[in-house]
Amino acid sequence: MSDTKVKPSSGLVGASAITGYVPLKGMIDGTAFTADWLARMALEGRMYTANAGTGTAPFTGGGAYVNTAPDIDMSVPSGVMIVPVYAKVVFETSGNSLLAEIVGVYGKGGVIAPTSATSVTPVNHRLDLGNDSGVTIVSDGTGATYMTPAASIVEFWRDGEQMAITKTSASATVASTDKTRFEWSALATGVWPIMYATDDVK
Repeated sequence: MSDTKVKPSSGLVGASAITGYVPLKGMIDGTAFTADWLARMALEGRMYTANAGTGTAPFTGGGAYVNTAPDIDMSVPSGVMIVPVYAKVVFETSGNSLLAEIVGVYGKGGVIAPTSATSVTPVNHRLDLGNDSGVTIVSDGTGATYMTPAASIVEFWRDGEQMAITKTSASATVASTDKTRFEWSALATGVWPIMYATDDVK
């Protein structure tokens, strides 16, 4: 028979006052009970959400895919590790292209889009804490430097749909047959972008 104890994380609410070890929680059959890893990150104030546009003020994307003009661009500073776990794109209206395409990539050596970019502030899921992630995020900018070398670039998300018709100026709206919501999840895909020190995602 053994007695297992753990040391609480100082980042959890109330845990900073605990200096010693606490018993590990478990089921009646001895199975250890642990919190989900992402839930723990949120509880410790290590999970953030960044929105490019809002429900009442959506932003206009750049149109055809250009890797130096990302719709959202994030740069990770030295000494910081970021793991994107979820992304969602919702179209309200479409341009005149038959193809809606979404591409998500990350890699080393990129420079964030500097021109006409809108600053995006990450919001901590623990609202009692501020944004101390250190990352820089902008949307709808141009003039970015794409990541190099090619061997360090990972395309972790590619999605899209061919529209039911070629959109024209008279029909540049989303029809009932058009897919308008695209989602990517690290949990669902098993693809985990690990970004550390000067990495960039576009």
